[in-house]
Amino acid sequence: MKKIILGIALVSLTLFSCTEKKDKKTSNKITLTAIEKGKKLFNSNTCNTCHKEQVKVIGPALKDIAAKYKIEEGNIVTFLQGKSKPIVDTKPGQTAIMQANLSITKPMKVENLKAISEYIMSIE
Repeated sequence: MKKIILGIALVSLTLFSCTEKKDKKTSNKITLTAIEKGKKLFNSNTCNTCHKEQVKVIGPALKDIAAKYKIEEGNIVTFLQGKSKPIVDTKPGQTAIMQANLSITKPMKVENLKAISEYIMSIE
């Protein structure tokens, strides 16, 4: 009887362990997919004309945007919707350029804006 209970316990433990690992892999795959989708949207909507990952071109580098939004606990999605003020490079000339470009992001679906945000926030 003890062997049967021990056997059932081992089988249950093994199945539970396998299920947990599978969930972690799925979660990582979803996150990676969101980042890839965000990068694709970022580049296809010409955001990469002014913003590069590591260096400032016209607008701030994505690494600087991500760092500032992490520190300030800002929300990139609400900024891209035009519902919040910029917190990175707030000089009037820079904000005027970006405000004009928000016409591209304002009508986008929230899911796409979240993907762009995930991409930006993934850059260090």
